[in-house]
Amino acid sequence: MPFIINPEPGEEVYLQREFRGSHDHVFAMAVSNQALYVSAQKLALKRDPWYFKRVPLIEVEEVRLVKQRSIYTFLLSLLMILFGGVLSFLMMWHALYPMPGVVIHVSGWPFAIVVAGIVIPFIARGRKTLVVRMPKGRFKWKPQLAVDRKTRELCARTQNELIEACRKAGVRTVEL
Repeated sequence: MPFIINPEPGEEVYLQREFRGSHDHVFAMAVSNQALYVSAQKLALKRDPWYFKRVPLIEVEEVRLVKQRSIYTFLLSLLMILFGGVLSFLMMWHALYPMPGVVIHVSGWPFAIVVAGIVIPFIARGRKTLVVRMPKGRFKWKPQLAVDRKTRELCARTQNELIEACRKAGVRTVEL
């Protein structure tokens, strides 16, 4: 279901963007001269519980792009490399020195985990989080981890367009 804006009288929508990624990753945001529209999820058992939540510009303190910390990505990567390496060693140990009467299964999953651990820091490099600060909380959009360059560039371009639209609407913006 697409995100629908019902503008109030005199409201001009500057920008509306929608991004639907894999694994039900949904993001939508719109900027007008009176409000920011952010995607929110209803706690219902509907097929598509996503909707636009209207936040008046008076309630928006700032919109910022924050570079994600790479330490968490490196820790995850290191954990995957260690876990995959240990599993690979144990699997190959049992394959090279089998016990009599035991059927040995060799899988490619441990090696795939090691390779993914090596690749993740490279595809996560340069990711930014879009944060909308309000007195009653925050809205964050962390783009999904995408392997292909096209999706990564689409997410970065969408974030930059939203920042520019917020500047046009008079919202304080910060890029870190």
